[in-house]
Amino acid sequence: LETTRPGVMIIEENLPDNDGLTIAETALSILPSLSVLLICDTPVNHQRLAIYLEAGIKAVVSKHQPVPALIRTLFYIRNGQTYVDRPQTSQSEEPQTVQAYQALSGREREVAHLMARRIPVREIAEQMGVSCKTVHSYKDRIFVKLGFERLPELILFMIRYRNGDSA
Repeated sequence: LETTRPGVMIIEENLPDNDGLTIAETALSILPSLSVLLICDTPVNHQRLAIYLEAGIKAVVSKHQPVPALIRTLFYIRNGQTYVDRPQTSQSEEPQTVQAYQALSGREREVAHLMARRIPVREIAEQMGVSCKTVHSYKDRIFVKLGFERLPELILFMIRYRNGDSA
């Protein structure tokens, strides 16, 4: 990136060994002027979309978008604009997620806070005095209850909504 200094990067959301968000964040930290287009194979809810846009991604589109529409998207972001494929979910999801978070147990909230600070599972287990397997169980329950699929979703949610709530 530092050598070639591209203007646009196209990245897929789900990759076998990493996720597009993490790669985009790393690329943008190296080259802030980069316009990132994220291609998704599943519908993107408002919460995930907010995560992507706040990370600096300029466009989020469906993998199934026709080629002319993809080219149009490239022109938008090449000119410094942001482009988002039409929303695929309702806006009522965000308040539901906040309610679901408030319904988490104290231990689940504690794990969510620690995970959002990117503390490794082993350290969380040691700090809480439980096994790594227990931490993974908490993580799985948190993700199911909040409707998240990836750690970056939890991280952004915790940054935006903790509102002084301490574990």
